Amino acid sequence: MIQLCPISELVELVQSSSTKCGEAKLICIDGPAGSGKTTLANSLSRYLDNCPIVHMDEIYEGWEEALSQKTSNDLHKWIVQPLLDKQVIEFFKFDWALTKRNEKVVIETHPYLIIEGVGSSVKKVSDHACLKIWIEVEQNVGIQRVLNRDGQQIKEQMLNWQIQEMKYFKENKTKENSNIWIDGSPEVNIDTSSQFVRTNR
Repeated sequence: MIQLCPISELVELVQSSSTKCGEAKLICIDGPAGSGKTTLANSLSRYLDNCPIVHMDEIYEGWEEALSQKTSNDLHKWIVQPLLDKQVIEFFKFDWALTKRNEKVVIETHPYLIIEGVGSSVKKVSDHACLKIWIEVEQNVGIQRVLNRDGQQIKEQMLNWQIQEMKYFKENKTKENSNIWIDGSPEVNIDTSSQFVRTNR
């Protein structure tokens, strides 16, 4: 059964939660590549006073280290710990063209923060989250979306990435540990700026 829901329902879940990371409420949006995590993050942010978004693409350090323990440690050190300490978040995001950290990101304190991307709900982070969202998509749909967006030149990397992320999700029980599951390629047309299709709970 299709459960078409307004994004305001997610906002209510966030606002009704007592879980805080310092003085902020932290939301993690995880799921396979091409599932619509960034789209949902952007829409949800608008409902949460245009809150800042941390994209995992900024935290990874290239393809090989992306889902490593180093990434989890960096995510906690650069994002979670400053929130817990009620400090401004500062880190250098990874430049995929230059293959090095280049541009400095500064995130001022805000009542809400969204982290989106594969690995965003790793335990070191999700233990402090008020809402953990999982977005599902079939592999062939996800990879086609990514290639249409970023170009066919990364097809080989993306095929390897899909293997890595499946292993990662299984080991970390990412879906099972999420609070809410969302269909990233629903059979009905929806306005992603204000709606989502829920698949559980």
